[in-house]
Amino acid sequence: MIQRKQTIFLLLALIASVACLCLPIGTFDVDGLRTVREFNLWLVDAEGQRSFDCWPLFAILLPSSALSCYTIFLYRNRRVQAKMCMFNIFLLIGWYIVYAVYGNVLGDAASGTSFQIEFGGGLPAFAIAFVFMAYKGIMSDERLVRAADRIR
Repeated sequence: MIQRKQTIFLLLALIASVACLCLPIGTFDVDGLRTVREFNLWLVDAEGQRSFDCWPLFAILLPSSALSCYTIFLYRNRRVQAKMCMFNIFLLIGWYIVYAVYGNVLGDAASGTSFQIEFGGGLPAFAIAFVFMAYKGIMSDERLVRAADRIR
């Protein structure tokens, strides 16, 4: 059945991931002046020049978004759906690891550059929470089906 609460949670995770792909995720400030905005695919400096130095963030979040969409339609096989949810959570945690590395490497405190997280940088955390709630719902459905099979 596609009309389960897991579908809503996975859809919300998809929306959060796609919104993160579109929004700025951070800024680099040098001595209090905004110099560079970071998106998932590129960095935009004050002159409007784009640099594709942070493309791995995009390369992790795009398959995660597609996986959320694909997982919705695996409702007939709950075990595979649960495994896909866990893999998606690991992808999103990996995104945060890469995000932290870029923030620390590009935002060097010794040179006076600081990194500021923007709203878009927090959206994958919401996606992790939604995918985890979907995982819990899938597992509760699996337990319910196993209990019904034992009764028969």
